[in-house]
Amino acid sequence: MAMRPILTSRVGFLSIMCGEPASGDEVDDIQLSGIIQSGRFHCPTTGSIAMEYDFQRIASMLSPSGKFRAERIFFFDEVDSTNAWMLRQQEVDGLCCIANHQVAGKGSRGKTWTDAPGGSILMSMGWEVDVDRCCGVSLVAGLAVIGALKETGVGGIRLKWPNDILADGRKLGGILVEKSGSKLVVGLGLNVNLQQPSMHGVDQPWTDLSSIGAGCDGDVLVSRLLRNMGDMITDCVTGGFAGYAESWNAADAFAGLPVQVLSGREAISGIERGVDRTGALRIESDAGIRTVHAGDVSLRRMEPFRE
Repeated sequence: MAMRPILTSRVGFLSIMCGEPASGDEVDDIQLSGIIQSGRFHCPTTGSIAMEYDFQRIASMLSPSGKFRAERIFFFDEVDSTNAWMLRQQEVDGLCCIANHQVAGKGSRGKTWTDAPGGSILMSMGWEVDVDRCCGVSLVAGLAVIGALKETGVGGIRLKWPNDILADGRKLGGILVEKSGSKLVVGLGLNVNLQQPSMHGVDQPWTDLSSIGAGCDGDVLVSRLLRNMGDMITDCVTGGFAGYAESWNAADAFAGLPVQVLSGREAISGIERGVDRTGALRIESDAGIRTVHAGDVSLRRMEPFRE
């Protein structure tokens, strides 16, 4: 009989990040061993009350027979970054990390990921695989997020190669894939309800679920994200990206638009023609079709966003 995942609250780590010990009043209804029933985290330094999660409810909605077995799920009030925490662990296969706030969140191309305490879903998942054979993982993760949002009543979400999730042309979330040895860690930041002052300094248009009128059950959304990302990424790392190429191209926000791709010191301009069976971006110019592989790449559209 398959076991349900164990969900753990790392209150000791929370205390270190907050700068002072957590008292019993600051952690409600949390069992420090076994399955957590429910909880609300309070950071004594910031005074913020973060999202409430019904941990038992989340666990009950995860299928023990899925392709990805979420054997251990750790919840933090604050962490440096969910990806960084995962990469510090000895083993990451079946490991998940969810946080209400990151004090050193990481975005793509070495950028900082900005969030407000309790305003985003911040999570990472881990696999032990042959990382050299993994391709298109960030693209499949984006499709999994679209599916999870659609299941909770949020439609119209599009993708920007290689790792952005868009709503109305604005950034709703992002994917960060990191590899170390045999460890594959996939992180997600999804904006739920952010306040304008907390996003000061963000250098691109952004939005959140609240701003687009998408009210959703946080427990249900988190469970759908864990399930969809777990199953689809597992399928991708074992069977390849090719089977997802058509679906990704259907969700491509820049298909058929003139774009400029910045890869290192090189700027590649042309018409964006979606991805190939490996997940590489296809750019059409007078010289023909050129493919660009994921890496240190920026994508900038050169005309108004097409609805």
